Amino acid sequence: MRHLERNHKSEDEVNNIFQLPKNSKERRRAFAPNRQIIKKPNEQEVTYYPCAYCKGLFLKEYLKRHAKSCFVQKQAADRQEGKHIYHISNSQTIIACAMDPTDVISKLNVKEQVFKLMKADEIGFEAKKDLLIAHFGEPYLKRHRKERMAYACSNRMRELSRLLISYRKIMNNKNIAFKDMLFPKHFDTVITAVREISGYDHVKKSYRAPSLAMHLGTSLKMACDELTHLILKESKGYKCGSLSEAQTWFQNIKSFKKLVESRWNTELASLANKDMMEKRWNKPLLLPLVSGIKKFRDGVLKIAEECKEKLLYDDKNENQRSYKLLVHCTLALLIVFNRRRIGDVQYLKIKDYQNDQKSNAKDFENALTNTEKILTTKYKRVVNSGKGSRAVVILVPKALQNFIDLLLEHREKYISGDNEYVFATPGSTIKWGKGDVAIRTLSKKIQLENPEAISSNKLRKHIATVMQILNLTKDEAKQFANFMGHTQKTHDEFYELPVDIYQTAKVSKLLLMMEKGSVPIEYKGKSLAEINLDPNLEYVEEDNNEGVILLNSVDATENDNENDKGTNTKNLPDNDNDIQGWSNEEITLIKERFKSSIRKKNYPSGEEIKEFIKKSKIKRTVPVIKSKIQHLIKLSLQ
Repeated sequence: MRHLERNHKSEDEVNNIFQLPKNSKERRRAFAPNRQIIKKPNEQEVTYYPCAYCKGLFLKEYLKRHAKSCFVQKQAADRQEGKHIYHISNSQTIIACAMDPTDVISKLNVKEQVFKLMKADEIGFEAKKDLLIAHFGEPYLKRHRKERMAYACSNRMRELSRLLISYRKIMNNKNIAFKDMLFPKHFDTVITAVREISGYDHVKKSYRAPSLAMHLGTSLKMACDELTHLILKESKGYKCGSLSEAQTWFQNIKSFKKLVESRWNTELASLANKDMMEKRWNKPLLLPLVSGIKKFRDGVLKIAEECKEKLLYDDKNENQRSYKLLVHCTLALLIVFNRRRIGDVQYLKIKDYQNDQKSNAKDFENALTNTEKILTTKYKRVVNSGKGSRAVVILVPKALQNFIDLLLEHREKYISGDNEYVFATPGSTIKWGKGDVAIRTLSKKIQLENPEAISSNKLRKHIATVMQILNLTKDEAKQFANFMGHTQKTHDEFYELPVDIYQTAKVSKLLLMMEKGSVPIEYKGKSLAEINLDPNLEYVEEDNNEGVILLNSVDATENDNENDKGTNTKNLPDNDNDIQGWSNEEITLIKERFKSSIRKKNYPSGEEIKEFIKKSKIKRTVPVIKSKIQHLIKLSLQ
């Protein structure tokens, strides 16, 4: 008001306002628009984050800087050397707990185990604020005992948070909670939101993330079960005013879950599964070559030896980098040697590595060869917990044993004392080393031609493909599948690849025989590897009525061409497609020489037929005589 009186008194509108009676409603109403805050168009809203210790408010960029000098944090009991602290995420957790009117979120296990792992973004913040999403993570932690499952729980909670954010945008309502979605009338909107976050293309009918569209249905059913459980227990935030209100809510949840069970496959999962399978077989298959694996192994061993030498120096910074690189080298070499899943190796604990379990089966050792007995002393057998709590075996060569012993010897200089994982890396936000990061980092250092071909999954497929060539017995295949850490069914479905060479070279044999209408008796009981077909020979077709053979062949050698000329007393032209009859004398000779084979309905060997041709001076080739024997066997069956 004073500003208007001093600087704008000459303006008519201002004079009209000042002429109004002081303290009148009209005068106050006239001055009201000038009291409103005017924001500049380019000015963005500033967000402040509270410090998790002193509760002071700071900009996001300055919170970490403040945490280093926060006197309250220095006095905190959980302040330990080498322990990573997520300052922004912890700040979001404080805000989420403060916004919870029920004061339940602050007492859940997910607050201590999962919230600090979440990325500090909008998705993570909504997951922490929503009461049902927070409750969703509780039974997930109870069902799993492994520490790494907290990361999986975080991923599932963030997926539900993404769904909630997308649903709010569609409904244009920022105040919707996750529990408000679980009603039958909202099912179609939920489907639309899932398609949105999974990247559905209505034109191509494809998904950017098909697996997300598939397993979100399972997460929604679990959320329905958890909501029902909370209502039955009358937990804070889920109490109903009357019994009829609770029954109505139960019925809505039950109906929504039934819609998910009956319609999810039709609306999303079926198409998503087809899209995922098509992307899988359309993706070019890139398996590592033996030369590439050898180059990678030799290069990593060289780097590991260099790191081993550097650890002898006193420079702490240089030693820390060498220690971290040696962890990556040892982890990568162990994965490559055992062809293990990354998780089977990177989660190895010190107590499991040092627990050397040896069998007392002396009788079995006596059955081993000398070479096999030597191998049992060269490798250390370590049993670790793998996928699905299945015991997996890791074989550690002597060189890698030396590297691991060196890591354990210098471990206390760089790793926190409460970390129990063998491949812990200094300065990492997680307790264990990441095998995929180690392989990628080392592949770039070694400069491989196809670094993307060196991965845990591709190495497992590579050894499984090689196993096809070895033609293992059923028991050997079972033992191999157990060592790889999966069932034989999984091995057959996902690892024994129908590679193009196998399909072209092996299956084409079967198709070539089927093209003639039947499988020759000579191939009975033989595997595809034992069947040898001449690719230049079209096998003969017999005409029983005429007693002649239609020969359509391109002979493989010049000797065969010479044998075919002058077969009968007639002078036959060189055209291979001409009719070539059998004389009674030739048929009699074949019947007498191979009467035992004809009677037993089997075929003589090629050497026997060659010996017969040499003695009888008959002008026929081995395949032609075999075909005639087949004809005679068929006639004997009639």
